[in-house]
Amino acid sequence: MKLSKILPVVGCAVIGCTLALTGCGGVSTTYVSPTVTVDEITTSDIEKSVNKAALSIVSVWAEGSVAANMGMTATSYSTGSGVIYYLDKDVGTAYIITNYHVVYNQDYLTSDDIASKIMVELYGWEDTYIQTDAFGNQSFVYGENAIECEFVAGSLEYDLAVLKVLNNQTLKNSSARQVELCSEPAHLGQTTIAVGNPLGYGISATTGMVSVESEYIQYSDFYDVVIRCLRTDAPINSGNSGGGLFDEKGRLLGIVNAGKDDAQNMGDAIPTALVVSVVENLIYQYETFDEPKLSVYDFGAEVVAQNSHSVYDEEVELVYIKEDIMVESVSGEAAKYLNVGDKIVSASYQEKDIEFSRTFEFEELLLNIRQGESFQLTVVTNGGLFTHEITANSFIEVD
Repeated sequence: MKLSKILPVVGCAVIGCTLALTGCGGVSTTYVSPTVTVDEITTSDIEKSVNKAALSIVSVWAEGSVAANMGMTATSYSTGSGVIYYLDKDVGTAYIITNYHVVYNQDYLTSDDIASKIMVELYGWEDTYIQTDAFGNQSFVYGENAIECEFVAGSLEYDLAVLKVLNNQTLKNSSARQVELCSEPAHLGQTTIAVGNPLGYGISATTGMVSVESEYIQYSDFYDVVIRCLRTDAPINSGNSGGGLFDEKGRLLGIVNAGKDDAQNMGDAIPTALVVSVVENLIYQYETFDEPKLSVYDFGAEVVAQNSHSVYDEEVELVYIKEDIMVESVSGEAAKYLNVGDKIVSASYQEKDIEFSRTFEFEELLLNIRQGESFQLTVVTNGGLFTHEITANSFIEVD
C-alpha cells in the first residue's frame, strides 16, 4: 500500500463575488462583496531561509541484507536525511553528509556493516515510498528521481558519514544548493529551523530555538558513544537524523542526530564546527589515501574544564560560557611541551589565531591537523606564558 500524503490547499480566495440574500421579512436584497486587492507577495526572512535550506536537504533511503531464521536472509530498511555539503552541478557531483547510524546496522551482512544500497532524493523530486505487503512486511519502492550514492567514509564515534554522488543528471537539472555554513557558534535563544525527512514522509521543516548551545549526550540505541551536541526545541522525529538544523538566515548550525522520546521538544544536533572538522578529515582521508577512516592527531594531552562561568556581552546582548582548559595528564608528543596543571590559552594554526574558551575547541583543533603540519600552542605554566612550536607526527584511526 502506498502511503498517502495530505496536500495543503494553497491560494484559494473569493474576489468580487456577488451573492443573493433573502432578509427575514422576505425582502430580496443584494450584497456585493468588496473587491480585494492582492498586493505583491512578500516573503519573510524565515520563509526565505526555510526555502533556501530545503534545497540543500535530501531524503536518505538505506537497505541491506541481514540474517533471518533457518539460514535465510532478509532485507532491513532505514530512512533518514542528508545535507549537501559540496555540489558541482555542472558535472552532477556532490558530497552529502548524514548520520552514521542512518546507513549503519551492526546486523548488515557487509564487511563494514554499512548498507549495500543507499539512495537519496532532492526536495521537490521525491517519489520513493514505503510499501507494505499483506503480511505486514515493508519495502522501499524507489522513484525515477532517486539517486544512488557511494558510501565514502564515516565515523561511528562522531555519528557522521559522507556519501558521494557522481555524474547524475537529476542533480544537474535540479535547483539543489550547496549548504551555507554558519561560521559562528550557536547561542542560547537563537532561532532554529530543522529540515529533514521525518518518518520517511518527505522533506519538511519545523522551527524552534537553541535551548542549550553545547552539551554531551550518550547514545544507547545503536552503540555507546558520547557526542557533543547543541539542543533545540524544534520538533525532531525519527527520519530527521542526518538533516540540517539552520539559523534564521538559512545557514547550517548543525546536523540533527537525536531526539528524546520521553521528553517534549528536546532534540539534538552536532554543531557545525565539529561537523566540518570531522567531514573535512574524512574527505581528506578518502581523496588522499582512499581510506574510509577518521585519522586524528594523537597529541597525548588529556584536558579538563575548570572555573566554568557565564559572561554577558553588553554590546551584542548575548551570554557565553567560558572555562579554563587545564592539562590533566600528558604522554607521547605532549610530554615534550606540557606539564600537568598547565593552562592552555590559545593556538595558531594555518595563519588563524584561536583563543580557547571551551575545552572542546582544543579537542576539535586536533581533528583539523594533518600529518606533518605545524602549529603553535600557548600555555600558562609555572606562572609564565610560553608558546610552543609543534609538528604533528603521531596519528590514530578512530572508528
